[in-house]
Formats: sequence, C-alpha cells, structure tokens
Amino acid sequence: MKTDLDVLVFATRLVDELGEAAVRISRVRLVELTAANHIHAAAFWRDVMRVAERLLSERCGGRMPAALAAAQTGAVRVDRPIP
Repeated sequence: MKTDLDVLVFATRLVDELGEAAVRISRVRLVELTAANHIHAAAFWRDVMRVAERLLSERCGGRMPAALAAAQTGAVRVDRPIP
C-alpha cells in the first residue's frame, strides 16, 4: 500500500496527540467534507483515517482497541437502504 507522506505525517501526529480520538475526528472531517462535495479534501481525510487506524492497531500489538473496533462495526452496518 502506497501512502502519501503528508497523510502519514498528519495521521501520526494525530495519533500521537489524540490517541483513539484521532480516528473519530478524521471520520467527522471526512463526513463534513463529503457532504460539502470537497472531493480532494475528503480523499485526504479518508487516507488519514485509514492510516490512523493502522497506526493504532500496530501500537496495540496487532489488535484494535475495543472502542475503535466497536466504532467500525457500527459504522458499516446499515439497516435500511440509503436513498
């Protein structure tokens, strides 16, 4: 997987300063920018979120923290069709 250096530096800094909250913050920014139709900025934050998740899982010995795993499973599940 090729990761942009800017994304890696930004995600590393977020994880260092905020820990598990880094993923939540990057997800919120991603949703905001997607809703505002800022495609390039949303792509940046999507990559930041993925790298932050990977960094957190590496720091926890290959397994995700419980809060992060719960947030991911809740975010993927959709009970009704999206219009």
